[in-house]
Amino acid sequence: MVFPRTFLKSRFARRVYILFILCALVPMTILAVISYVQVNRVIMGNELRGLQRNAFSQSMAVFDRLIFLDKELEIISSLLARHPNPGGAPELHRDGDLLSLHFLGLAIFDHGTGRYTMISGAAPSLPDLSGQHLQPLSSGRSMVLTDHRDEGPGSVFLIRRIPGRSLSSYAIAQIDLKYLFGLHAEYAEEESIRLTVLDEGKILFTNLPGDHGGLLVRAMSDGDSLSRGFSWSAGSGTYLSSSAHIFLKSRFVGNMWKLVLSEPREVIRAPGAMFRNIYVPVFLTALLFVLFLSMRQIRKSLIPLERLKESTRMISRGELVSHEVVRSGDEFEELSESFNAMAIKLNQQFNTLRAMAGIDRAILSLLDTDKIVETFFSRIGDVLPSDAAGVYICDSAESSAWYLYIRGVSSRGGKPPEPAIIPLAIPEKDLEPLKRYREYIVLRREDELPSYLHRLSSQDMAMFLVLPIMVKEGLFAFIVLAERHAREHSHDYIIHARQIADRMAAAFANASLIDEMNQLNWGTLTALARVVDAKSSWTAGHSERVADMAVRIGKVMGLSEKDLVTLNKAGLLHDIGKVRTPRSILNKPGKLTEEEFDIIRKHPEDSSRILEPITPYRDIIPAVIQHHERFDGKGYPYGLSGRGISLCGRILAVADSFDAMVSDRPYRKGKSMDAVLREIREEAGKQFDPKVVDALMQVVAHGGDEEERA
Repeated sequence: MVFPRTFLKSRFARRVYILFILCALVPMTILAVISYVQVNRVIMGNELRGLQRNAFSQSMAVFDRLIFLDKELEIISSLLARHPNPGGAPELHRDGDLLSLHFLGLAIFDHGTGRYTMISGAAPSLPDLSGQHLQPLSSGRSMVLTDHRDEGPGSVFLIRRIPGRSLSSYAIAQIDLKYLFGLHAEYAEEESIRLTVLDEGKILFTNLPGDHGGLLVRAMSDGDSLSRGFSWSAGSGTYLSSSAHIFLKSRFVGNMWKLVLSEPREVIRAPGAMFRNIYVPVFLTALLFVLFLSMRQIRKSLIPLERLKESTRMISRGELVSHEVVRSGDEFEELSESFNAMAIKLNQQFNTLRAMAGIDRAILSLLDTDKIVETFFSRIGDVLPSDAAGVYICDSAESSAWYLYIRGVSSRGGKPPEPAIIPLAIPEKDLEPLKRYREYIVLRREDELPSYLHRLSSQDMAMFLVLPIMVKEGLFAFIVLAERHAREHSHDYIIHARQIADRMAAAFANASLIDEMNQLNWGTLTALARVVDAKSSWTAGHSERVADMAVRIGKVMGLSEKDLVTLNKAGLLHDIGKVRTPRSILNKPGKLTEEEFDIIRKHPEDSSRILEPITPYRDIIPAVIQHHERFDGKGYPYGLSGRGISLCGRILAVADSFDAMVSDRPYRKGKSMDAVLREIREEAGKQFDPKVVDALMQVVAHGGDEEERA
């Protein structure tokens, strides 16, 4: 940019130039001092609050690990109860070690004899136990016992009575403190925050250097507000600490522990020192920048007409950017301000329209409810800035059951945090207003808020915009945009919010329609399978059972979701070719003749011909046509063998044979499960793929557990 050489000869230009410099120097100096003081104060306050939160989180994490270890010890105790001799119980061991990898040692204590029997691990320094110690364990609770007999940190033992054995038998496990407190030695030394755990004033665990742990204990004994944080000195430095209790008695028999997190003050103050060191060059750079801008601004003020003319040309080219304000003190200034406001408004509207178009494309192209909500959260901040947002979706199985997707919404361009999904029960009286006022509802903190807003209102939100989403004339979902500060929403804001809600309604309707089509598709497949099975009362339900067993085998073998769908379809339709098989053959009580068996052998090829014209089902034809092939090549219709048979075909062969053998037929009664499994095992490598047979055995072995979970 070229400046006129004589522009400072003007008194107006000199006055503006001096004002620019003063307006830069004075505020920047005041701001520097205030910022430095405030930065240090905020850093210390934030660090203390962070330590308090971390201490509470760590205490909860330690308590959760104790519960996990107690569950492991409960499992081990149950196994010990079933096998008095641990060496004879293979399920107690995994890869040569005990089931749990979090215990340093495990022993059985017989209170009657006072003897310990080591089960696993190195022999720990076992505690001295008395009847008074063990009496509370008769209620079924576990005991957390600490032992400070040796120098340095103590030991922690988890004690539980062994069920089903004598009342004097107890399982005692020494806990790995590094696991319990989530620390490893090499990792802890690299961290600035140090952990100390106290048991009745004694150090149970610490990774503070040297004798700093003892100094911490003495500092805590002199403090009176430890829960709010405290400082203490160690050598030439000081620490900032915060503590939290670990309430063991809520679950265990044992003392209450105190967890303390400490961080050196020099680490905390490092950002403040950095701020001080970089401020001087930043100040000088800013001053030079202000000098440059002042000259540039003076020139703009002297030639406002030229600037406005150039701005008009920019708008005509579609460059809707924010323009510099002309400070001339006359009508040109007012004109430039109006012009700039118009340009900014147009720019905002075009940006909003582009963002709305992006949201439309993204949401309407999705067919999964979770992905629709995720896309909403990722884009909503560009159009409707708010402090938090929630999407409530109705569970179609029960009208009062809802799911809340909630997370904070970042400002334009920022990345919002991951959403949380929370199940809710919303009473009908809270949903009635949403069904009546279908456009939007505005609620404020001082109003009587419905129950579904309690989660958001607990986050100090002051104002809520609720947007119902109707699908098929029913309330399917609704959106809540929350603000921490009450403000009147603009007309454009409300319109854009309603438009996005309508887009989501269309997306949800599309997803629902696709889901209904999928259900119709599977219903049609099941109906076809039942038509085939209905030809004989002996095969009723056969195709559905084969499909179910094939899918369960496929899951054990780690098949992809696509292959599992193929297996399910193939299982339902594998015998569809039997519609051409006479009932007299299917229901014949005696042995089939060779001619009748030749007719039976044709049903895989008949199934293939029936399915071939249906394009979506062509991918299941290999499995359908090969489900009577044998692994040794002696099957039909093509005599394929080994890997020449598709994996789905090999799985279907095992599932089909399994169901046929356990089911009654007109010529025989169904075989017992043991007999069927024995026969299938004998045919591994002959009729069946050995890997598929192994997977079937796992399915059958865990079948009871799966039904119980279902």
